[in-house]
Amino acid sequence: MKLLNRTIPRFIALSMALFQCYTALFGTMHPIKQRSIHVTFAVVLAFLFFRASKKQKDKGIPIYDWLLSIISIPVFGYVTYSWQYLSERAPMTALDPMRPIEILFAILAILLLFEATRRVIGTALVIVASCALAYCYLGPYIPLTAVRHRGFSIVDILDFMYLTPEGIWGTAVGVSATYLATFVILGAFIGKSGAGEFFIELSTSITGHTKGGAAKVAIFASALVGSVTGASMANVYTTGIFTIPMMKRLGYRPSFAAAVEALASNGGQIMPPIMGATAFLIAAFTGTSYTNVILAAMTSAFLYFAALFVYIHFEAIKLGLIGMPKEEKPQIKKVFLKGGHLILPLLLLIYMLFSGFSALKSGVYAIAITIPISWIRKNTRMTIPVIIDALVEGAKNTVMMAAMCATVGFIVGSFLLTGLGLTFSSAIISLSGGIFFFALLLTGIACLIMGMGMNSPAVYILVSVIAVPILTKMGISVMPAHLFVFFCAILSHITPPVCMAVFAAAQLAECDIWETALTAVKAGFVAYLLPFLVIYEPAITLRGSFAEIITAIASVSIGTLLLVCGAQGWALYRQTMLERLLSVSGGALLILPDLKFKTAGGILILIVLVLQLFTKKGLRSKDGIQVV
Repeated sequence: MKLLNRTIPRFIALSMALFQCYTALFGTMHPIKQRSIHVTFAVVLAFLFFRASKKQKDKGIPIYDWLLSIISIPVFGYVTYSWQYLSERAPMTALDPMRPIEILFAILAILLLFEATRRVIGTALVIVASCALAYCYLGPYIPLTAVRHRGFSIVDILDFMYLTPEGIWGTAVGVSATYLATFVILGAFIGKSGAGEFFIELSTSITGHTKGGAAKVAIFASALVGSVTGASMANVYTTGIFTIPMMKRLGYRPSFAAAVEALASNGGQIMPPIMGATAFLIAAFTGTSYTNVILAAMTSAFLYFAALFVYIHFEAIKLGLIGMPKEEKPQIKKVFLKGGHLILPLLLLIYMLFSGFSALKSGVYAIAITIPISWIRKNTRMTIPVIIDALVEGAKNTVMMAAMCATVGFIVGSFLLTGLGLTFSSAIISLSGGIFFFALLLTGIACLIMGMGMNSPAVYILVSVIAVPILTKMGISVMPAHLFVFFCAILSHITPPVCMAVFAAAQLAECDIWETALTAVKAGFVAYLLPFLVIYEPAITLRGSFAEIITAIASVSIGTLLLVCGAQGWALYRQTMLERLLSVSGGALLILPDLKFKTAGGILILIVLVLQLFTKKGLRSKDGIQVV
């Protein structure tokens, strides 16, 4: 029985991974067919790999989970079998009414999906999706006129959600069944090849010896790993087990160490080239190329990590921390000799993506090239069992994405069915009194709330459907609108009360959650400015003339640096209260779009520099004043 409990789930997972790689390389099937096979695999594996409660984790697969997995095959496989009929039928009409077996399968599909999603990511998304379905039916009974609608019968709701490409089988699952699955499998291969350890050692060799080097290691390691994972919390557990103890050992407060790791892991979600797989979603939803997406996000990612780097540097100076002992710091040459070849698949991936290869083929080629490249060194060599493990792990990780995207389909579908998206847009604009900034602020808060407890790709799908129409209705271009809602949504990972990345990091650091959360908000305040910067300074998304782009990037970069200086009370030396006020004021003026404000901000910067250079000239560590 133990052999069956291990062999059958692994065989199904291996089949799923091979199916995803095959269709990515040789061409995907009809959308409904591709998506239904993908979800069938995912739901079956959810019941075989994930237990109903934590108490059953190590007790094998219960009989009822085998039954649930078996029932899932005809329930979701029916759509695979009937894909041609479904692509031609007229849904929600008397011409093609639902058959009794379809009604039964639709009900079971909802229940099975909800249970699968609860197991892999928790109850939050299931509750939201349940409310969305209830809203479709209860529309006429809602007392608020603004969100009331005519209502739909249960059969019509089941029809729309199960038998059309707008519910379970919507765009969210479409991306999961293609791009996300391919790159999640690639992430598993990168992990099994040892590239994760290489990134951490490389980061340590570059910044480990500098002031506060341990925290800077967390930035680079988490940015590199986080760009692939697509989950801030998972990224914390991947890199935090190394970086947090290192930071604590070198003198950082546990709460600060945890906050830095949470911020760095969250920043990986906006880090090109993959952006936690969300880059492909944004490309699909905006109808633009993948290259345009990562170019648009590049400056924002730089500002995020540069501000965090400087904040950490000043914190290290204030605490008098030094870098790692030289004898503990790995040498860059040795690091590259040991594992430098493992970066080649990512470099090849980036080259192919920029050379015009499709994202799917680029991902599969990167997976394929990882294997022979790993053979260059004996310690990284991927054997047949390791390759199989990577495929199985990739499929297992894909289950989470597929279940989330399918369940998000109920939420998106309810917005489309009831027209709530347009109603929500009108309500936000009305509530803001037509004032542009207030409308942006309310939209951002709504996105942050919707992002609580959800992974980056899933939450992007949700907020893009709900919130982007609000912004485009106000005249904002498509790309800045999508970046705005995405940046706001992932702030939920570091913002109390449901800051999952912070919770994970605090657990590893063994410190108070709320102290860590407040530290993260303070240290990562620039992250809260980024959504508004892409709207008010669209040139940082590389839109506009060369002069406009250079001016915007330079002024915003200097402005954010000055804001960090003011927040930390440090520039070249420790700052007085006057200098801190001037730094914050100058930085705020520089990031504003008007040239007059930027000029005024530049003048304030010169005043700060004069005060720092001439009033503290010659002072070093005496009386707490120390040069950077």
